[in-house]
Amino acid sequence: MNLNIYEETVKIKYILLSVISGILLAFSFPNFIEQDIFVHTFFIIWIAFIPLFLILYEEVSYKEIFVYGFITGAVFYLLSLYWLCNIKPMGIFAYVAWLALSLYLSLFFGASMSLSFIFKKNCNIDFLLSIPISFTILEYLREWLFTGFPLQTPAQSQLYFYHFIKILKITGVAGANFLIYFVNILITDIIFKKKINFNLTKTNFIIFVFILSVIFISFIISNIKSKDNYKKIKIAILQPDINQDVSEWTGDFRENTLKTFKELVLRLKDEKPDIIVWPETGYPGVLNYEKWRAKEISEWLKGAWHIIGSDKIEILKDNERNYYNTAFIIDEKGNIKGEYSKYHLVPFGEYVPLQNVFSFVKKVVKRYGYVSFTPGEKIEPINYKNIKLGTLICYDSLFPEISREFVKKGASLLVHMSYETWYGRTPATSQIFQNTALRAVENDVSLVRCVASGISGFVDNNGKIYNKTKIFTRQTEIKNVDYKENNLISFYTKYGDWFVYLILFFLITLIIINKREKDVNINN
Repeated sequence: MNLNIYEETVKIKYILLSVISGILLAFSFPNFIEQDIFVHTFFIIWIAFIPLFLILYEEVSYKEIFVYGFITGAVFYLLSLYWLCNIKPMGIFAYVAWLALSLYLSLFFGASMSLSFIFKKNCNIDFLLSIPISFTILEYLREWLFTGFPLQTPAQSQLYFYHFIKILKITGVAGANFLIYFVNILITDIIFKKKINFNLTKTNFIIFVFILSVIFISFIISNIKSKDNYKKIKIAILQPDINQDVSEWTGDFRENTLKTFKELVLRLKDEKPDIIVWPETGYPGVLNYEKWRAKEISEWLKGAWHIIGSDKIEILKDNERNYYNTAFIIDEKGNIKGEYSKYHLVPFGEYVPLQNVFSFVKKVVKRYGYVSFTPGEKIEPINYKNIKLGTLICYDSLFPEISREFVKKGASLLVHMSYETWYGRTPATSQIFQNTALRAVENDVSLVRCVASGISGFVDNNGKIYNKTKIFTRQTEIKNVDYKENNLISFYTKYGDWFVYLILFFLITLIIINKREKDVNINN
């Protein structure tokens, strides 16, 4: 009986440790709306995993360690993603989505803990390597598996740690993630063993030193001042603070919306911007069928180009239609000079998955009148005169490979257009802004962000945010933005997620070496 009580007490202790880690992780990310209340809590994540990692050193099984990792993930995601419940058009399904997504993402925490435990017990890979490698690789997987969900990565929390976050120019988020996990397990190891102990096998030690050397060199290189040639371009952003619900696109609503945009544009007449950026779907209609409107808009402020978010319709045979979420760029005469259609659509928000695979899904979608958008076919920059711009629409900005592809194809700066009004006064738009700003750092370019109701602003190539707007305000901002004249690209832009492949290679190497050593011991 006493033994049972002891075991239950120990389990409760482990659960509490898991919950504490989840809470600490949640507070490592921005939970502010207009004031940067928690902006300097980025340091918390460097110790947030310690309570959870302490359990690894106890007498537990890989199944139990999975559960404790899952609990940490569940607490973290349920707290930090509660804003999903605020998407009113989804009704009660918003709560279902919040719960389902949080629990799904928690599986990666559980799996990372279990794999680290298995690699330690069965492959003799020390926790100092197995933890950061397992967590980093599975973090990478969750960023693209089943369309992916790249929000709330450890690297995202470090945006305001300016000297550290520059490492993304070399390694991408994976290098930053790896180092954060490593520091957590190193401190845990010291706490448990009461001393600094690098008593690793020879192979473990060599790989351990090599990976840390790569990260250290990446950190040094990324903090060397760039010799790129920069020029300035004056860009304005329009934040109309208007509900852009398509169901409200009546004649009066459309005219009032355009009137609001015109008033905002006229505020800029003394500033003489080169480009004026509208938010995602800012234009209340279908611009490719209303080109005369583009001519009208160009008359509002002579000499300015506009990047306008709008729906686009493509008529197919048998009167079938493709709907696109598109950014159009129009010149000073109102001519459409280029376009980009959103490449990575939001599942269930903009399209229903598998409808082209299963005919019955397509029939259900049609029956209930759901408009399912079509993703853009390619990632190509749009041109302002001789300057190439990478336009990211909403969800696009969360996926590093999209921004990277734009810059590889010559984009000198990135423009992010988004809506986000439906999240209300929650941390959502701050979290998205923080994640989006990482794209500027990774690719060593400036980024302009324009959101319908905020938070909008400008980001330099080191992740510093300028002219940040307040949420749910109607305003304009304008800034001389740096862009590269020589189009030199960062190491990450050129080579992508090389760091993930490197640590995966070392993991496989360690597993193979361990297997061979076991075979030798058996034969002897």
